[in-house]
Amino acid sequence: MITEINTGITSQTNKRIINELYSSNNWEFGNDNEANKHLHKKDAGFLLRTFNRNTQNNINEILNTYAQVIFDMVQKNMSMKFKDIKRIYWNWYHSTSLMEYHIDSNYDNLYSIIYNLHDNDGGTEFKLNDEIIFYKSVESKAIIFPSKISHRGVAPKKDLNRFSLNIITDI
Repeated sequence: MITEINTGITSQTNKRIINELYSSNNWEFGNDNEANKHLHKKDAGFLLRTFNRNTQNNINEILNTYAQVIFDMVQKNMSMKFKDIKRIYWNWYHSTSLMEYHIDSNYDNLYSIIYNLHDNDGGTEFKLNDEIIFYKSVESKAIIFPSKISHRGVAPKKDLNRFSLNIITDI
């Protein structure tokens, strides 16, 4: 159900991506749940949307190219075959970010890929029945799971930042 793979992408490439993320415009406050936008809530980090197939949104060709390469490396290491990318989001969490559990989609044919750009003490938590499963952020590792599984990003506590990529694809 949840698969973790090492993509083999180099640290040098990940650092290039992070440098591009630092210089990118259009960051917005992350929001895991539309109903919980209010003044008395901790922020859920930052989100950069660079591609959405449904809305023909294509913000940053450089970041989208990197995301496509990461998608290809994940595809190469999976027995399951994906069709194409539906959505690309980049996430930036800091040590006081607090995310909520959410699902990326209700559709059975959609899968999410979380790709970690660097090692840090943050990660991704999944809620499966009454069990919480934590995957620590490990550079170049990707977590692949059905988009309808409840999950949340976990901000780093010791490290200052956590960068990750979220791709939604269909099978």
